[in-house]
Amino acid sequence: MQLNQDDINHEQLWLEGKISSEEFLSKLDTQDGKSPLVRSLALLSAFDVPSSKSKSQAWANLEAKITSETKVIPLYRKYWIGIAASFILAVGAFFVLNQTLNEKTVFETSFAQVQSVYLPDSSIAYLNADSKLSYSEKAWNETREVELIGEAFFEVRKGSDFIVNTDQGDVKVLGTSFNVKVRNTILEVACKTGLVRVSNRQSSENIDLSPGWAVIVKDDDVKEATPLGLSYIDNWRVGEFDFESVMLSEVLSELQRQFDLKVEYDIENIEDRPYTGFFNKNNLSEALQLVCNTMGLTFTIDGKTVTIKNKEFQNQ
Repeated sequence: MQLNQDDINHEQLWLEGKISSEEFLSKLDTQDGKSPLVRSLALLSAFDVPSSKSKSQAWANLEAKITSETKVIPLYRKYWIGIAASFILAVGAFFVLNQTLNEKTVFETSFAQVQSVYLPDSSIAYLNADSKLSYSEKAWNETREVELIGEAFFEVRKGSDFIVNTDQGDVKVLGTSFNVKVRNTILEVACKTGLVRVSNRQSSENIDLSPGWAVIVKDDDVKEATPLGLSYIDNWRVGEFDFESVMLSEVLSELQRQFDLKVEYDIENIEDRPYTGFFNKNNLSEALQLVCNTMGLTFTIDGKTVTIKNKEFQNQ
């Protein structure tokens, strides 16, 4: 391949440190550039970078490692292609390695489905319906860390810190059992054994939970811990659902998840109506009666759709 003199000079100036990486990378947009280095870097730009870094940050980190404490000296033209080839391999390996390390193992449950997930260290996560758990198996030996959307009960094997990341906050333990629930921007954590630390990402506010205590993180605020009977913490695992002053809309959402239904309702001030009670997922009609009778509601079942109304609307 016949190289353009301007291409060669441009790359030599960058390799000698006489032009910035930003100036050099602008060459990637040149349509007729024939340089192997420029064309190869254009291909490499398609690789993913670690999720916590932008491409510019990843490039800056790589460049710093290459040039750190190294004096750049002029290069003879006959050597630079070999050096460039080695550099290309290094860049490629960098992106491929990070892409591999950031691959996630993902488990998801649908409505009316629960699943036991055995983690690499023999810890267990029990996923409730409509939930998602993910982690990096490659990085597990360095950090025991999972991401959760929905609800799960964890039995954690003793060892280094075990962290559950959610959009509303983080939960950290060493070896314990606890429940984490993330629904509608509200994080609820309850400790069954051991000690659990709940952190708010928006501040340095932390709270430690001992067995039989629970806490809610809402609107970037860690609420005061409250006592909770040990038998209630993970009773959803046996199909029992208990509620204390929980908004009726949340209870109906739980009915949808557990029975794989579509719940439609025409209820006034539903967001201001708290429900205290329970239901069992083994019998749909009985569960609806327990909820609706307590709240002065009526329901009809049509296949996979449940319609709920105020009783006074029944004859209209």
